Amino acid sequence: MLLSQRNPSANWEPVPVDPSGQSVVWTWFRPVAVPTGLIIAIPAALFADSRIVAGLSLRRLVALTGLEPGQILCWTINGVNFDAMSGTSVLLDQILPYPPHAGNLEVSIWMAPIPQPAWPIISAYPVEYSAPMMGNPAYGAATISSEDQLLLEAIESSWKDVIALEVRVASIRKEIGSVTTRLSSLNRDLSSHERLVCSTKDIGDWADCRRALRDAITIMARSIKEIDLGTTSGAGRRHQFEEIHQNHVVMRLPFPGIKQAVNEFETYRKILHSVIGAAQASLSRGGREAEMRASSFLSRIHAKAMSKRKTGKFLFSKSFPPPE
Repeated sequence: MLLSQRNPSANWEPVPVDPSGQSVVWTWFRPVAVPTGLIIAIPAALFADSRIVAGLSLRRLVALTGLEPGQILCWTINGVNFDAMSGTSVLLDQILPYPPHAGNLEVSIWMAPIPQPAWPIISAYPVEYSAPMMGNPAYGAATISSEDQLLLEAIESSWKDVIALEVRVASIRKEIGSVTTRLSSLNRDLSSHERLVCSTKDIGDWADCRRALRDAITIMARSIKEIDLGTTSGAGRRHQFEEIHQNHVVMRLPFPGIKQAVNEFETYRKILHSVIGAAQASLSRGGREAEMRASSFLSRIHAKAMSKRKTGKFLFSKSFPPPE
């Protein structure tokens, strides 16, 4: 079966690797990161079974998915790219390496392009009525190899995903700034009126609340620094990726190290996902919890003060009893 005959996966699909069907690898056909290929995720548990491990070669796994192994162009494992050498690479039949840190092993595989028809397709309409081409023109498409074309398309796909992720990062950065401002305003001393209605336990509780607020503000500051000055910022490699996209991908011009660039763009996309995940965790576990805790305490103290004010006992203490 050709990859073109498979619709893009909507989720991970199990592929049995033994006759019982109990041991499976997970496959995603034509994902956004590899639009002309597939990703195979091999659970770490499979590497504990010697019988299963003996069959974990790239050629066999691709065959188990129903695709033609002879269509493999190249693949990436643990950040390293390998060339299939038109199906002659000895690595295709070697057992895949054990995953690092006892985790799952993920393999990204690029397949050969869809074969073109032997006869040219003639438009049914006159030339003057032909529909205009959409999208960016492929300036160098006629002078590059099919493999380079696939690699450039993979970079283009990753970059589009990066742009969408950067919009999310900007939105989260704005939200973190707002939360930090609210946390800072809550991190204050109790007013004299608030202290009058506080018990010793209340004073201790507020000290705990302020400690949580300071910790949350520190966490928020780290997230802001990671977004503003980290790998995904202008201080990182973001400008380099943009230059590669503008000077080579848009123009469809291959360049030295293009295979490594595919992996670097994909790694950068994953870093953006990690930044978003870390920022969201900071907001939920740190910022919002500390803010809700402090706000709840102040609301309780305010309610206690209002209650004492109604009974006429708010402004007086034991040292200064109310007048007769």
